[in-house]
Amino acid sequence: MSGAERQAVLAIDAGTTGVTALLVDVEARVVARGYAEFPQHFPSEGWVEHDPGEIWAAVLTAVRAALAAAPHVEPVALGITNQRETAVLWDRETLGSPRRAIVWQDRRTAGICQQLREDGHEPRVAELTGLRLDPYFTATKLSWIALKEPHVWAQVQSGRVAVGTVDSYLVARLTRGLHHVTDASNASRTLLYDITTGTWSQELCALFGVPLDALPEVVPSYGVLGRTDPATFLGLDLPIAGIAGDQQAALFGQACFTPGSSKCTYGTGSFILVNTGEQIARSDSGLLTTVAWAHPDGRREFALEGAVFVTGAAVQWLRDGLGLIASAAETEALGRSVPDSGGIVFVPALTGLGAPDWDPQARGAILGITRGTTAAHLVRATLE
Repeated sequence: MSGAERQAVLAIDAGTTGVTALLVDVEARVVARGYAEFPQHFPSEGWVEHDPGEIWAAVLTAVRAALAAAPHVEPVALGITNQRETAVLWDRETLGSPRRAIVWQDRRTAGICQQLREDGHEPRVAELTGLRLDPYFTATKLSWIALKEPHVWAQVQSGRVAVGTVDSYLVARLTRGLHHVTDASNASRTLLYDITTGTWSQELCALFGVPLDALPEVVPSYGVLGRTDPATFLGLDLPIAGIAGDQQAALFGQACFTPGSSKCTYGTGSFILVNTGEQIARSDSGLLTTVAWAHPDGRREFALEGAVFVTGAAVQWLRDGLGLIASAAETEALGRSVPDSGGIVFVPALTGLGAPDWDPQARGAILGITRGTTAAHLVRATLE
């Protein structure tokens, strides 16, 4: 085996329920993988939180597993993809977090969104961001912290605590706090980024009450964006060479490089993205306009996106919430054990409805239950 064949890119996918680490060789083959789940925290109805330290621990566990599975492979660069919109706070010096992260699925800011909508702000917000006022996005989560936890927010205002998304937090941990950055694909999901100028918007920061200097620097989606600290990151000294939000990364990974090409991926939720090239396309049908990726020369490409918040997470709920299954893998055999769902329809609006309805108050429903309904029918309905 030549030296080139022994080299690989280390890819970290920090998702909503776990972290996957892959070693991908020069032929784009996955030569090793590691995975680690991290806990989900549900402190109140409709609230979803993650402990940033538990995400970081899962990153280290997953990367260790991938490296151990291919000891002959040398990682030469690192790429990061991540759950988007989740609001993370961390101390710039210690890298510890003063509170848990508020996850993209969290619905606690529905009232803030409604008030901003009633005050007439949504058209301007949509014009600048390509998004809409929904608890899904980062900015209202930060507004909520400022309103409900002023002792925490005071540390943000003083400059001691940084704010960002999961990619920004991981870069801070990987570089021992040296870099505070995010890429344009993640920035475009915050409600604070102007997609027309490609910069943070002072107008939006003022609207949501977020200090501009607390936010990360927006960098291209690829290129050398920083370097890992070996003392912090398992002895690895690697260039951080790519950052992208998970759905935009999937669009790229499915080779949707040309306008009109599209993908649908299934994970915690499901997301359809359509590449619109360098054109900012606007939807009248409840789709979002988002940055797909940004090039080092300053060019940005865009996408239209439709989001369903809960798909794979519904299977996780069958396992952890209802105890109907012991593992996700059981669902296939159980679902096939009955010819159909027996008339059961499952609406997985466990954290509200995304496109095209955008109803944060909606909740899940299981319809058509009879005395003949079994666990197999519920599983089948969930898969359907």
